[in-house]
Amino acid sequence: MREPSQLQKSLVDEAIYLRGRIVSSYSQVEFLLADISVKLDLRFPYLIKDRIKAVKRIAERPGYEVYKEDLDRLCEELLEYDELRHFMAHGFLTLTTDRKDNHQFEFLLYQRKAEGVFTLLSARTTISSLREAAEHITEYVSNAVKLFERIYREQKLET
Repeated sequence: MREPSQLQKSLVDEAIYLRGRIVSSYSQVEFLLADISVKLDLRFPYLIKDRIKAVKRIAERPGYEVYKEDLDRLCEELLEYDELRHFMAHGFLTLTTDRKDNHQFEFLLYQRKAEGVFTLLSARTTISSLREAAEHITEYVSNAVKLFERIYREQKLET
């Protein structure tokens, strides 16, 4: 096996950085969903689907219905990033380049279908697509933080 080129090293370094941004961004919203549930229900839903259910229930409470549309949208958008987060957090990453310096990343990930039954999933992308995904999720998180800051301030949930 030959030594990776500078381009290959640069692409892998940036992909690792973007991977971290994507996973960290998703984690920020995961925490916010758990935090409001802990503060209002004294429960810590572990699975993301349970955190979403808890937040949707909170949005139906008196005084919180004003946030329902925003919270519902926040939860639905988070689910749009779920598969991406799984590949970023758990996928095996490889890079392929050709002689013209075109490149492609591939993520491999096992998904459990049943006890003892697994499917190997594959996702292919480029550095520009990873940049775009990182930008989108970063903007999403910024909006989520603003929403929760507003809710916490208006509902006096700050401690």
